[in-house]
Amino acid sequence: MNILEHFYLKILVPIKIGSFDISITNLTVSMFLAVIIFSLMLCLLARKPKVVPTKRQAVIEMLISFTKENIVYGMIGKEAGDRWFPFISSIFVFILANNLIGLIPGTYTPTSNPVVPLVFSLIIFFIVQITNVKRNGFKGYIRTFAPKFVPSWMYVIVVPIELISNWIARPLSLFVRLTANMLAGHIIIIVLESMILYFKNYLIAVPIVPFVTIMMGFEIFVSAIQAYIFAVVSAMYIGDAESPKH
Repeated sequence: MNILEHFYLKILVPIKIGSFDISITNLTVSMFLAVIIFSLMLCLLARKPKVVPTKRQAVIEMLISFTKENIVYGMIGKEAGDRWFPFISSIFVFILANNLIGLIPGTYTPTSNPVVPLVFSLIIFFIVQITNVKRNGFKGYIRTFAPKFVPSWMYVIVVPIELISNWIARPLSLFVRLTANMLAGHIIIIVLESMILYFKNYLIAVPIVPFVTIMMGFEIFVSAIQAYIFAVVSAMYIGDAESPKH
């Protein structure tokens, strides 16, 4: 019995076009399922809005207000934040959906696969670099690696540090944090559940099932926190590109 089988990619519908393999896997299905479920939920909550909000309308308004006020405006500012709100809120909801979908039995957790967080991290990285050049010009972009207040003779030390910080540390921090947290929590749950089958003694389920239930609740909390952190850090990096501190 391989307890890590849950994390393996499984081809469900093989599709090959020449040398390109675009087969549908359990990751693909779970990712689309997450998007569909959350899209339907959001559409139902936002359906037929009223001047005096209903309970379900209040939920979606609280989500929008929370994302805008605490994430976007707090990290980017109001003026630039209004432009970035649709993107940051989409990132937050999409990652949250992909974090939570794996808690449904028989599904796959897309964000536990290193490829998914890596792609998101690279998207944020390129957006930050392009935004920096667009907003501040090429000279302003270069200046972020060589601050004016630093003596020129120290550039040999400062520039490599800034390059590592912006080009390696930032995308790596987004990638590692999300992958490690989602992978670790699900591994713990699967290991505990597998112990029942491994020992072939259902009496062991007496202490394990309540603990797994607690862990499932904790994973819901971790899923929300990790989506929030990814969105906050992404907004912070974009905010730095909009208004460099150097």
